[in-house]
Amino acid sequence: MNTRKLFLSSLICLGLLINASAVNAQTPQCVPGFTAAFQSDPTYAQLKTLLQSQVSALTSLVSQVSDQASYQSLLTRAHAIASALPSGRLVVTEPDGTVIVDTSQPDDPNNSLPQGNSYQHFLDKTVNENHNSRVAIFTAQEWPCGQGLETKLSTTTNERETYFAIRLGQQFNNQGTARLSVKAGS
Repeated sequence: MNTRKLFLSSLICLGLLINASAVNAQTPQCVPGFTAAFQSDPTYAQLKTLLQSQVSALTSLVSQVSDQASYQSLLTRAHAIASALPSGRLVVTEPDGTVIVDTSQPDDPNNSLPQGNSYQHFLDKTVNENHNSRVAIFTAQEWPCGQGLETKLSTTTNERETYFAIRLGQQFNNQGTARLSVKAGS
């Protein structure tokens, strides 16, 4: 009789664990404090709404970058997204933080500048410095929810910016991260 109760108890516990895992799979966890921070500034919701609608297109365009023409398609889309907001800026990175496109940098298809947007600059890693330590990008890559946010002084623009980042694909198997920002107070 005790063996039967133990067996039934074990089955119930296993069922609860499976159910809890299914719930967690449906609601991926974000970094602690994410929800409170997101709700504290309506700019985050504005950035998320615009960026989320572009994830599929950006993911596809990033995966196709193989020359200047395909890079230009991504850059054109990035500029269109950024220009939808006053003082908008879009940075697209590889999963390791290598910057593919940064709309705050000059377009430089002839590679005449030391830094800028072009396929060759991307290959040379001179679009902008690696962004793997940027909180929003790092958080989007590392946490299951695939999103990150922060407000800080930009080392590129030297102005206070509000950022929202979304991972382009699944955790540990993605095309990179897209981070949209606006100057704080815009």
